[in-house]
Amino acid sequence: MILDKYSLLKEEILKSIDSMTAIESIPGCPCEELKDKLQNNVFNLVVLGQFKRGKTTLINALLAAEILPTAIVPLTSIATIVKYGEALRIKVYFNDGRVTEIKPESLPQYVTEKGNPKNEKDVREVVITYPSPYLKDGVRLIDTPGVGSVYQHNTDVAYQYLPKSDAAIFLLSVDQPVGQAEIEFLKDVKEYSHRIFFLQNKADYVSAEDLNESISFTKRILEEYMGWGVKMFPLSAKLALDGKLSGSRDLLEKSFLPEFEKILNRFLMEEKGKVLLLSVSNTLLRVLSQAMFELELEMKSLTTPLDELKVKIEAFEKKKKEVLREKQDFDILLEGEVNRLVNKGLDEDQQEFKKELTSILTEGVKSFYKEKQSLPSRQLNSALEEYAIDEVRNAYNNWWAKEDGKLASAFESICGRFIVKINEIVDALLKFSSELFDIPFEEFKAEELWTVKPSFYYKFKEEPVVLEVLATTFTLSLPKFIGDRILLRKTKEYMVEMVDMQGGRVRYDFVKRLDKSKLDFRWEMLKRIEATIEGISTAIEKGMSQKSKGEKAVEERKQVLLEAEQKMNEIKGNLVKMRQQVIE
Repeated sequence: MILDKYSLLKEEILKSIDSMTAIESIPGCPCEELKDKLQNNVFNLVVLGQFKRGKTTLINALLAAEILPTAIVPLTSIATIVKYGEALRIKVYFNDGRVTEIKPESLPQYVTEKGNPKNEKDVREVVITYPSPYLKDGVRLIDTPGVGSVYQHNTDVAYQYLPKSDAAIFLLSVDQPVGQAEIEFLKDVKEYSHRIFFLQNKADYVSAEDLNESISFTKRILEEYMGWGVKMFPLSAKLALDGKLSGSRDLLEKSFLPEFEKILNRFLMEEKGKVLLLSVSNTLLRVLSQAMFELELEMKSLTTPLDELKVKIEAFEKKKKEVLREKQDFDILLEGEVNRLVNKGLDEDQQEFKKELTSILTEGVKSFYKEKQSLPSRQLNSALEEYAIDEVRNAYNNWWAKEDGKLASAFESICGRFIVKINEIVDALLKFSSELFDIPFEEFKAEELWTVKPSFYYKFKEEPVVLEVLATTFTLSLPKFIGDRILLRKTKEYMVEMVDMQGGRVRYDFVKRLDKSKLDFRWEMLKRIEATIEGISTAIEKGMSQKSKGEKAVEERKQVLLEAEQKMNEIKGNLVKMRQQVIE
């Protein structure tokens, strides 16, 4: 299994990090950060498709356990995330920030349409931990509500998780030809997901001949729409689950799941795991190369005549001033890029969203009013107020999740460009010093993985009961058809006010989060330049200091440096070997 190879290589790299941490001559290594990246890296597999395609059964089959509830009617109404944990535990996260741990038998009360109709419990998502080997190396399975059912909020929730997907598993069915609703949904899926796996479920319902015909038909339709070749995987999620639970190899083979799992595991390793392992190993090699250069520099300063050393130090100090000026330019450019992201990205997106939402809500409240206008005025007042708050809350919660993924991706792109620039500055300084002191320096390029810190700041704050004030005794004393029309107009005005108010809150939270991420990134990048300058300066100063203590002190220090160099060469050799295994 390819993920086993990933796991072994990851453990070897973690051992190398521990070995580097133990060496005194490697200060400033971001070892803890790199360990955290390796240990907490996740592969988000989002399972998508129309309702009643068998998405939940497929996830249970992959887990080899009946964790998620299944039923005949459209069921899942809340996104459920399944990740690795030492025991089965279920936590419910609400939109207002509350978190509750529940028992497994209570799960249907929160994630199903029957137990939580139209998400009346205001659940954001449910997170399940389970000790499945399939999840152990960072795989997270995300079960989303089916699109195209009578429940629009289910479709909205499914859309929220598109920006978070590393791969989308798009489930179709042999007993129902691909429909227009699925094609429409694919427009957004292919925009966000880097890789889409198409599975045609219920393969056990038809003969082999009919299965091939169904797959060929669906494949042709999808290829016409997608514009590229599509591979369709047949599947019987039911047989796969039965086979996993009973340990029957025969049922598993009939389910076609093993073939798909092999392809999926290869993707996880090669498309994401490979990038992570190469990034971390190359970063460690960069750190080692710089540490070995500083070690050689100290060794050189132990043997170079003092007058010659002073001339070289003066040249280095001049170069250092140039680098510090570049550091100031970095600050200005980063600030400008993030401000542009807010003004041209967030603000424009939000203006478009608010305009569209206001139009939708205006029409929606008219329809709701017609449906409820037979109610007594006071009850109608309460119903309109509840409708207004629910609609604005749900709309903003859904938009927040989509915009969150979009802004995070844009910010990470900015960071990627600046990381390249910072590494060029650092490498230029090291190369200059290498030529100045006649010491070899080996460059290692690393594609670093910088992400916006995951947090959920935005919460919909319940508004005071404004409509109660608007529905005055005078309004309620008017003839019903007049008073109710006034109430409808006031409701529309109130909804527009809420859209603006929540827009301000959402923008504040996004800007606050981006600003914090920017400051964290800036500090990390500038620290890298300063650490390089300090490392070179300290190496020279150590050599000069030891030289002033006499020949015996110089020889003792040389021995310490040689031993450290030997350890570094061993770690470097192991990392180069592991990097080659990742590439192969």
